[in-house]
Amino acid sequence: MYYSKTKREKIGQCNLCLEIKPLSWDHVPPKGGIELSTMEMKNLFNIFTGNLEDKIRESQNGLKFRTLCKECNELLGQNYDPTVNEFAFSVGKYLKSSLKFPPIIHHKTNPIRLMKGILGHLVAAKLEPDECLFDSTVRDIIFNENTSIPEQLNIFYWIYPYNHTVIMRDFAMPSIRGNFSNFGFFQIIKYFPIAFLVTDLPNYEGLFELTKFRKFSINDEIDIPIQLNRIEHLYWPEIVDAGNILLGGHAASNSISASPKTKKSRGTSKGQVMSLEFP
Repeated sequence: MYYSKTKREKIGQCNLCLEIKPLSWDHVPPKGGIELSTMEMKNLFNIFTGNLEDKIRESQNGLKFRTLCKECNELLGQNYDPTVNEFAFSVGKYLKSSLKFPPIIHHKTNPIRLMKGILGHLVAAKLEPDECLFDSTVRDIIFNENTSIPEQLNIFYWIYPYNHTVIMRDFAMPSIRGNFSNFGFFQIIKYFPIAFLVTDLPNYEGLFELTKFRKFSINDEIDIPIQLNRIEHLYWPEIVDAGNILLGGHAASNSISASPKTKKSRGTSKGQVMSLEFP
């Protein structure tokens, strides 16, 4: 049985700077972009395999990981989180609105700070520090604002109108669903109202690509498209079905699905989806 772990000892190696220091809590997603509440955490693999013995664990004031030192936590919080939070807050307003919107809208944001913030929190959302290629690459671009996001990292995004937060690190799955001849390497972070998928593949299932804006400078703001009429399953694309299998090690086995605690939430993994209307 796998357990959903989100903390280490109070003093340990920081996931970002790799120094031994007192560790602080990093909220994933960051504070300010969502409402903080008590979250019930379950292991994603146990959900997929129907493990009814999986113990539900709780996290007060949102999903958080004790994996970063104070300095690295503040680095993310000051340099990147304001953009990440504004983007989530603004996109969320479209999903909560009773107004009708076109299938594709455009929203102004800072794509570089948005991408670096997402990547930084993916490194934080790992129980043990790691010097794998993905984590090492992210550290370099986080600590140097002017370092570009390399071509081998591609970030895709889509609307995610569910109250579940899903974080999955370091796993492989087919490059094309239903075709098992070629695999890609993936990272996922999903929370209301948007989901992000990071991969070494140049494209995935027709999703909009955020890294197409990687050549912009750190302070550039541009209008990026958001496809409101594409709603995928709560556990898409990582769900194991006839068209998909997962391969992963220790980090993948600690993947988490977390949802706000309610009186009726025990024993259920159903998400709530917002309804959207289009003209």
